[in-house]
Amino acid sequence: MKRFSLLSLLMVLCLSLGAQDAEIVRLLTEDPDRATNNMHSYEFDPIVDTPAPKGFKPFYITHYGRHGSRYEQNSTFARTAQGGFAVLDSLHLLTPAGKALWADVEAVVDAHKGMEGSLTPRGAREHRQLAARMAGRYPEVFKDKDRQEVDCFSSTNFRCIVSMTNFIYSLKEQFPSQQFTFTSAEKYMAYINPSLNVRRPGEPAPQRPAFPMGAMPGMNRSAERPVYVPSPGLPGYDFTRFLRPLVTDLGFALRVLGNPEPFVRAIFTTGGLCQLVDFLGIDIYRNYFTPEELAYLWAEGNDSIYRMWGGSVENGDRVRYAIIPLLKDFIDKADAAIAPGSHRAADLRFGHDTSILPLFALMGVDDLQGRIFPYREAHMHGWYAFFQVPMATNIQMIFYRDKKGEVLTKILYNEKEIKLPGFEPLSGPYYRWDDLKAHFLELCDKAAEPWTSAGIN
Repeated sequence: MKRFSLLSLLMVLCLSLGAQDAEIVRLLTEDPDRATNNMHSYEFDPIVDTPAPKGFKPFYITHYGRHGSRYEQNSTFARTAQGGFAVLDSLHLLTPAGKALWADVEAVVDAHKGMEGSLTPRGAREHRQLAARMAGRYPEVFKDKDRQEVDCFSSTNFRCIVSMTNFIYSLKEQFPSQQFTFTSAEKYMAYINPSLNVRRPGEPAPQRPAFPMGAMPGMNRSAERPVYVPSPGLPGYDFTRFLRPLVTDLGFALRVLGNPEPFVRAIFTTGGLCQLVDFLGIDIYRNYFTPEELAYLWAEGNDSIYRMWGGSVENGDRVRYAIIPLLKDFIDKADAAIAPGSHRAADLRFGHDTSILPLFALMGVDDLQGRIFPYREAHMHGWYAFFQVPMATNIQMIFYRDKKGEVLTKILYNEKEIKLPGFEPLSGPYYRWDDLKAHFLELCDKAAEPWTSAGIN
């Protein structure tokens, strides 16, 4: 009986994993650019707003937004691919398709030179459009003549400042009477982008898991290399399919490259940047990769992001503790805006994925179900970085008040209404602010317990 139960459990597990694999392949077939994880451009879907309870009108918005789509932070991302293409070309092994792909890789690299880490035109559009939608959904907030102040705080990173500028420019076009203040200084980084590298007394610094990255392709025709043999029975892992249309002699090309995975991974990285520099009109993912290959190349990066900034078993306690100052800033600024005599319409913050994803972990909405799991299992459980923390990821908290002065709040995650796990709203997605604030403070206290018990104040 026990043996039967174990076999049944294993069968269910295999079916579940198979369904998850099929789901990610479906999602990447639908949009291959999702394979870039947190480098994926912002996706906007139609919004449906739940009507507020009778008598309640929006009067204040507090917000945190990640910068928009950006250039890669260095222009060396394709070095392995460039070296491999140069060797293959020198040996007359590239087909016209191979030469075309090489040209695409070089064009993406050239577009990054001198622009590393900066906001792209697409990133600027993302923030202008986000602001326009905010204005269109909640015009009452910005039309109130008694609330004409909007405070804007940005990370000191230039791409965040430019994101803030585009966002505010869009709002100012529609509400010219609003008075915007702009602040970006190291003083405010304590909550805009706090360090996640906090440790208990005596605890060693966390070590990043080492992933095999492969070696640089050889440059010598005579170099002796073992013949590459793809792993059997693993669809998407056989990179000979990827190489075949690019080279005239696959066997010779494999002897030159050795294991082709580092070469292919560098092309994969380059391909993910095409959506960010869409003005080039280059599309490497759709023209050269299968969805199965993208799924294989995607998984490791997805899980790594969950480990670093999400609510993982391994690192979640550290992440939730480190981001407490940001959630408390939301609370403090909201209380100030609610207080009698306030003229504040909105508080807008602009920062990074390294802050907004930890904030979601602290709030319990990291995957909208409050679950945690070992980081290497993130991709098996439907935790997808391209949905969780794409470029321009944002949280908005919209505050409503009735004539009696009661305040309600709803939370938007990437502009969509959400409910907090284990905490019931008053109606639909609407929470009493006093109850929600108490819940947030309780989450902060709970996140601080492992550190305060170890002597960190």
